[in-house]
Amino acid sequence: MFLEKVQKTIEKYHMIEKGDSIVVGVSGGADSVALLTALCAFQKEYQLNIKVVHIHHGLRGEEADRDALFVKQLCEKWSISCDVLKFDIAAEAKKRGVGTEEMGRICRYETFYKKAGNTAKIAVAHHQNDQAETVLLNLCRGTGLTGLSGMLPIRGSIIRPFLFISRKEIEYFLLEKEIKYCQDSTNEQQHYARNKIRLSVLPFLEKEVNDKTIEHIATTASLLAEEEAFLEELAEQQLQKIILKKEQNKIVLNIQELLCQSSVMRRRIIRKSFCLIDSSLRDLSYIHIQQIEQLLYKRTGKKLSLPLKRVAFVEYHTLVLTWENENKNTKFFYNLTPEKAIYIKEINKFVKLSFNAYKKEEKRLTIYTKVFDYDKIKGNIICRTRQQGDLIAIGNGHQKKLKDFFIDCKITRQQRETLLLFAVEKQILWIPGYRVSGDFLVDEKTKNKVWISVWEGEKHEREY
Repeated sequence: MFLEKVQKTIEKYHMIEKGDSIVVGVSGGADSVALLTALCAFQKEYQLNIKVVHIHHGLRGEEADRDALFVKQLCEKWSISCDVLKFDIAAEAKKRGVGTEEMGRICRYETFYKKAGNTAKIAVAHHQNDQAETVLLNLCRGTGLTGLSGMLPIRGSIIRPFLFISRKEIEYFLLEKEIKYCQDSTNEQQHYARNKIRLSVLPFLEKEVNDKTIEHIATTASLLAEEEAFLEELAEQQLQKIILKKEQNKIVLNIQELLCQSSVMRRRIIRKSFCLIDSSLRDLSYIHIQQIEQLLYKRTGKKLSLPLKRVAFVEYHTLVLTWENENKNTKFFYNLTPEKAIYIKEINKFVKLSFNAYKKEEKRLTIYTKVFDYDKIKGNIICRTRQQGDLIAIGNGHQKKLKDFFIDCKITRQQRETLLLFAVEKQILWIPGYRVSGDFLVDEKTKNKVWISVWEGEKHEREY
């Protein structure tokens, strides 16, 4: 009956296909030993290639050594490939700045993924009780449908054949088959929140509220997971209509389209957008999503700093989601020497000041060039980024603050910080691609001309 129930779960969710390679995480405890037993029972039918991985966390002394030896001997007895790997979890947790329990989980899954590669599946022994603990823990910490859905039967290459099996069923199965397993003494200690829920909360609910509490919580999680998947599909469809630009570390969304969505869908779209640059979404809570929603009504330039150096800001009609270090200023300042090309590494461009008529050279890419009346230029020509107090002539003797010019042209704040400018002191001669100052143009009285050229390229590829 037990194996039939497990096989129904496997078939319902298409967890295993014939000829699959499966990495099984085996701690030596009842759950993982039962999982290994079940997969071995299906090995011939599904033609499975099973490989066991045991992680020694270096935390429980002789007890941990005992568990590792038990798993190794069990695999030898059943002729199953087994890797026992030892880590200093306490030291690694201190190094990464996380708790030992979290570090243990990270280490296990990093190892499982490494052993599985791109082809094998990873089987873990999470069961119905684990699901109930997860849902309650998420609920207590604050969560939405995703957290209330708990663990999924399949997530990427990870499969959970026991997710609809109770701990009691697992223990009865092992007892019936007379299969031994190890007891982890830390499971009986209430140091961790999960253990408190397992040892105190769930037994209380089963005794005082409903003896099928665990089953009902797990069933509810399964139903919510289906609804969550449906809403996520809708959100993905809407996201494709709203997203304007997608880069490795930056997502740009149309604010007006976002505001046309319901609040429920809008929050999902924002979360999914962050997923495109940060799959974990670690420490990004409901309150942060609400703050981003409020940002949609703010004027351009408004910025919101979020956990782990994430940042959201408004640029005119768009919402930009990125990383703090992606939005840092890149200032530069170069004096120009006539007839000598200068490479500006900050923006990967060459510039050249010349008193000779401009002549295109074959190797140059994306050429920009402008000619100016040199006699009107009183000072050295500088190639730089913007500075406070910069001015640009806009015609008829009028000057405009560079900041106001940027706003009028809807040049984003991020673009302003790296925009190439040619200037004499605070007077801007030229903003390539945008504007030439009216005060320095050649006319019928011009005697001496100066050409400024700009082109793209790597320094080591194109020297002049």
